[in-house]
Amino acid sequence: MLAKMKASTEQELEKKTADFERKPAPSGDRKQSVVERKGSVSEKRRNSVAPMPKKPMTGTKAAQQMGHSLTGMLATKKFFKRFSKRERTLSTVTVPPKEYEPTYRMLPKRKFNPQHVHDVVKKLVDDKLDKMIYSKKWSPNLTKILCNQIKEKVKTLNYERYKLICNVSLGENKGPGIMATSRCSWDPKTDDYATYSFQSKHLYCTVVIFGVYKE
Repeated sequence: MLAKMKASTEQELEKKTADFERKPAPSGDRKQSVVERKGSVSEKRRNSVAPMPKKPMTGTKAAQQMGHSLTGMLATKKFFKRFSKRERTLSTVTVPPKEYEPTYRMLPKRKFNPQHVHDVVKKLVDDKLDKMIYSKKWSPNLTKILCNQIKEKVKTLNYERYKLICNVSLGENKGPGIMATSRCSWDPKTDDYATYSFQSKHLYCTVVIFGVYKE
């Protein structure tokens, strides 16, 4: 009797153990596996789907984008143009000319003296051209340099409120004659001029400088 009960009890235990081993996993683990499976499937789909090609813009949008790009290009060009212009302006230093207030004087304090101006011009031209040989390449620049230097020298004589006009003629000395004339409309009481002619073996030079009173 006891042996039968023991055998039946062992059979029931074996049956329960087998049933327990055959039971499925808990519902929580099963849900998690389903979610993970769905996630992997969606990722595969996302990776497998090719990106949609962009449609070319037409009509108003294309015109607006083109307008913005042209506006940007023009603004950039304008900015660099202003920048380069400003750079050029800063690189050159200019001295503003002196401006005098009107004195309402009809006659100058010191009149333009042709003899004094002639002496200054003669000394300057003789020093510059005494040993110089004529060159058609450098003559245009030489006449400009002489004009500026002559005016600067005459300014040291302190003729106040006088406008100085200088004319320099330079040429090669090959024997032909030359005659230079001038005609002016001015006030002989205040205005005058001085002239000087230089000649060497290689070149000749004629200088005329006018002094016009400006109240």
